Amino acid sequence: MDYDSNVFTQGVTPGGLRNSAQIKLLIEYLVSALEEPLTAEMAVEALTKHMLANYFEAAQAVDELVKNGSLTKDESGCLFITEKGRLTLSELDDELPATVRERAVTDAAAMQMRRRIQGATDSKIEPADDGYKVICKVFHKDKVLMEITLYAVDYEQADKIRNSFDDDPAGVYGSVISALY
Repeated sequence: MDYDSNVFTQGVTPGGLRNSAQIKLLIEYLVSALEEPLTAEMAVEALTKHMLANYFEAAQAVDELVKNGSLTKDESGCLFITEKGRLTLSELDDELPATVRERAVTDAAAMQMRRRIQGATDSKIEPADDGYKVICKVFHKDKVLMEITLYAVDYEQADKIRNSFDDDPAGVYGSVISALY
């Protein structure tokens, strides 16, 4: 079979990982580098979002790392690195391109932020002069990360704005942060 037509390498960008050993190392790196635990699904998504690895290879790598004892998985599906995984990572992490590591960590951290934000939002519509104001908030623990108030001409427009925020508060928050940085 031609290497380029192999289903396990399709969708991987140039510079991405096609070697299963490197994919396993990157998953171990992600699990150990982030402060909050990742689920197996999040680890796979972090590798596939920017086509750093093929979905099937990444999913298989997670399963193999759990089976061989390099990672453990708790009842909620979160992954944790074991001493065996740390040892492998410490010996071989220089095998991973720095750009690939950075991209995967950035994507995984964004997913974690999205998960935190989903349950920590509030939105409401209040009457205002000649219309309505939509107040949207994003919380982290007991602190307000973002509060934005938007004007709407009528209740229908206000309801659309509120629903759009409620559908993707992490996207709104991320867009605001991106615009300001």
